[in-house]
Amino acid sequence: MDQNISFETVKTLRTLLDTGEITASQLLDHTLSEISHTNPTLNSFVLVTESLARAQAESADARIEQGKPSSPIDGIPIAVKDLYDTAGIVTAGGTAAFKKRIPNHDSYVVDKLQRAGALIVGKTNTHELALGGTTNNPHYGPTRNPWNLESVPGGSSGGSGAALASGQVPLALGTDTGGSVRIPSAFCGVTGHKPTYGLIGKTGIIPLSKTLDHAGPMARTAFDCALLLNQMNGRDINDPHNINFDISTDFTENIEKDVKGITLAIIPSLLVDTELGVTQSFRKSIAILEQMGVNITEIESTANNLLNIKDDRRYDPEISWGDPLPSIIRNLSPILLSEGSTYIENILRNEPHLIGQAVRDRMMKGIDISVHDYIRALDWRKEIESRFESCLLNSTIDGYVVPTSPQVAEPIASDPHVGIEPAVKFRNTSIFNHTRQPSISVPNGFNSEGLPTGLMITTAQKNDALALRIAHQYQLNTDFHLSRASMNG
Repeated sequence: MDQNISFETVKTLRTLLDTGEITASQLLDHTLSEISHTNPTLNSFVLVTESLARAQAESADARIEQGKPSSPIDGIPIAVKDLYDTAGIVTAGGTAAFKKRIPNHDSYVVDKLQRAGALIVGKTNTHELALGGTTNNPHYGPTRNPWNLESVPGGSSGGSGAALASGQVPLALGTDTGGSVRIPSAFCGVTGHKPTYGLIGKTGIIPLSKTLDHAGPMARTAFDCALLLNQMNGRDINDPHNINFDISTDFTENIEKDVKGITLAIIPSLLVDTELGVTQSFRKSIAILEQMGVNITEIESTANNLLNIKDDRRYDPEISWGDPLPSIIRNLSPILLSEGSTYIENILRNEPHLIGQAVRDRMMKGIDISVHDYIRALDWRKEIESRFESCLLNSTIDGYVVPTSPQVAEPIASDPHVGIEPAVKFRNTSIFNHTRQPSISVPNGFNSEGLPTGLMITTAQKNDALALRIAHQYQLNTDFHLSRASMNG
């Protein structure tokens, strides 16, 4: 089989399967061969589910031979982040505390994908308990970035990002609490979409922060993300955060429409302290968007000026809505840490040695956060959500555009127990977890050392289709998503 098939889109693979040029079993054989060849170097997978995938491939072949594929992803291999429960298969969340955790049921998303005919080929490495952006896991080892094997792939969905960038799989699942779908997508030169909060059911996903967690699709293109999102979407009756959304929505329906006349706003404070290579890629992206007919404007960098409202100190006298936006974002950290530590409180108190030092130290801080600080942070989060939403709903602005991360992938630390990461890494992504708006990262260039950079497009809640459409149209006018990683050190 042509090695180039490793980097084909789902759309192309669908045609090959439906015309009989390949079978799902042959495609799976190729996928497993690629994983076997590259995983010892990358460590993107912590578990390969060959027997399950082979049984699924045989069923897919029977359906396809009858001309009755279950969905556009029937017979397509997919990697599952090791936070999604898989019945009868270990789901460890990247921690020794859960190394023997074998769920009885599939997560809501995995169940939907199996019904759609996807081939579950394995579980991908994650930053321990999804709390970090390196995927330098103290229990399973570091995942390496295919673009530079000495660099991190980002996190926490770093295994999924590396699996896509190396050609191991065409589709993958990630989760995103502060940027964990979009950061690996940017660092690995692939595409990742954080949907509207609550759009995708989270039942059966090991939680980090239940008010910030998002399940999201990862692929090489925005179109493939839309195809995967179609199959992830639905009503999860066991997830109280699952919003009332039209489950018949087809996110590819209008994706081919041009984007002339759409207005995107740059937020200047989210460009501060950005690395030169990232800035250069961003400027070129803005020029490309303008050539496509997109109107580019700017919104002032303070949350106060964002919506032209008066300074508001009602939540805390130390916080002013006239402060730069990044300063306000930092005061939302009690949400993630307090919710994350609550889920594993018994482990932290009784068996703390089962959790790596870096994550354990951060989680222990969450235990000590006061209920007053937590409630204040929830209030701030809701206010930010309201202001960012109102700015799009009550103006001519259709979305925001900023670099996905102010930096490129940093070197892998020699000690996985050291939890220090660049403070700026998640700045741009995390704000849109708090606003709960759909946000997609697409490849938009490389720095001088050949490391990928990412462009992030964010639209109003429940308007995932527009974010995906803008991203798809951008990719029709660029070729960064077609680049292939060198797999060199």
